[in-house]
Amino acid sequence: MAQKRRYGIGTQTFQDFIERNGVYVDKTSYVYKMAHTAGKYFFLSRPRRFGKSLLLDTIRCYFEGRRDLFRGLAIDAMETEWTVYPVIRIDLSNGKYYEKERLHGTLSGLLRDHEQRWNVEVHDEYNYDDRLKSIIQAAWRQTGRGVVVLVDEYDAPMLDSIDKPDLQDYIRERIRNLFSPLKSQSEYLRFVFLTGISKFSQLSVFSELNNLNVLTFDPDYEGVCGITEEELLTQLQPDIEWLTESLKFWGDIDYDGTVAQLKRMYDGYHFSRRMTDIYNPWSLFNAFEKGDIEKFWFSTGTPTSLIKLMRMRHFDLSGMERLEATLEQFDAPTERISDPVPVLFQSGYLTIKDIDRRKRCYILGFPNEEVRRGFASSLYLYYADGDWTGRNLMLKVFDDMRFGKATIEQLIDAIRQWYTMIPYSISNKNERHYQSLLYAVFVAIGADVTAETQTASGRMDMVLKMSDAIYIIELKYDKTAKQAVDQIIEKNYASLFANDCRPVFAVGLNIDSELRTINSWQVEPIHKE
Repeated sequence: MAQKRRYGIGTQTFQDFIERNGVYVDKTSYVYKMAHTAGKYFFLSRPRRFGKSLLLDTIRCYFEGRRDLFRGLAIDAMETEWTVYPVIRIDLSNGKYYEKERLHGTLSGLLRDHEQRWNVEVHDEYNYDDRLKSIIQAAWRQTGRGVVVLVDEYDAPMLDSIDKPDLQDYIRERIRNLFSPLKSQSEYLRFVFLTGISKFSQLSVFSELNNLNVLTFDPDYEGVCGITEEELLTQLQPDIEWLTESLKFWGDIDYDGTVAQLKRMYDGYHFSRRMTDIYNPWSLFNAFEKGDIEKFWFSTGTPTSLIKLMRMRHFDLSGMERLEATLEQFDAPTERISDPVPVLFQSGYLTIKDIDRRKRCYILGFPNEEVRRGFASSLYLYYADGDWTGRNLMLKVFDDMRFGKATIEQLIDAIRQWYTMIPYSISNKNERHYQSLLYAVFVAIGADVTAETQTASGRMDMVLKMSDAIYIIELKYDKTAKQAVDQIIEKNYASLFANDCRPVFAVGLNIDSELRTINSWQVEPIHKE
């Protein structure tokens, strides 16, 4: 019988992991490689809950010479000196930055802790660069060794203020002021490491600190955070066995079935051209802890600011399934966050799905089903002004349809009712808007649905696959349902499913601009040629 182990969920200190015998996937060889490379300034962006804070604390313990914590780990056989260095850690992840006073309170408090430790006198509490510079020099003088500066989630203040341009301008200047000594004080520094969601959200913060070794897309550091598939199948094999036993409550499942479910829900992240599969560690360890496979990562935070940015830039969910982006797009200097794509990527909502070598660009999409469904739910709540009523209506009819208790016509009627529940204030007078809404709710309720599927003769608005049928859905705006069905048949969309044994139906829906919902629909069986 497999045994459940300790996972240390929510633990961000390396010492706690080791002393409490938590399951620790060894990343210390990366720490040694960074500490002994030619450079001293490093930056890494990874999504939230991906182990950045634990990595940063592991680096802290290493530079503090805590060899006792590293017994039996990779770095124990690599390091011979274990020199003790003064470490300054600045963690911006725990503050709230919705107003100027909170920013100052957080920054001042973080610096004050280090000023007390190194007996630094403060002359101007708003002059953050002088305060950090004084701390660095005091630590260097008192120890005679280079100072290690570790900054966690440097961009948290900017991300909190995406939709407040004036506040973001103020925050950007203060953060730039805080970090400016990191380059000018190079002679006193041994190692500098910054983490964040995205270097794109630099907002000119790094205009002076332009000597960073960015590890974000470096193939040699692709597995520095998160769990690789190799690590999952070797170091975490006992945990998969335990989870398999737990999942048998819901029905018959074996080890391979559990691995397949974990892959579908939590795998799919890629951080370099090497395309190594990376699993979300937060979700993975929560699944082991809870003995079930659920949406753990997405429930820890809703990307409201990003959804607002998407709306501002006219992005929709279906457009996120296959986006093209160049590497330069992720590192473009800017005064404000204006392009949601790089932020969505670094936040973990998009990942590299493919590489177009001819165009030298990345193809981005949702990493896995957890993120796809979670993001759709958040987008739906934004559209529906936080009301789950319409979504629940759709879910009930869809589930009835899955089990043969409802028809496609009943599902269409539920869609018609649901459209009327969408607030008037966010309704756009075009076909694309209603298509995006329908796609979002289908994804949110767990339907097997695709949008903008390409064929030789055009693009299908939507394809809904059920166990017993395939529905090709075409939406029209102030036209007729017959025109929609005719388009599906004339362009022979069904030929794409010629090798599928399920029957195919054309579903035409027409949206009336005055009613703001479906006023006519038509369902026709079609032959696959």
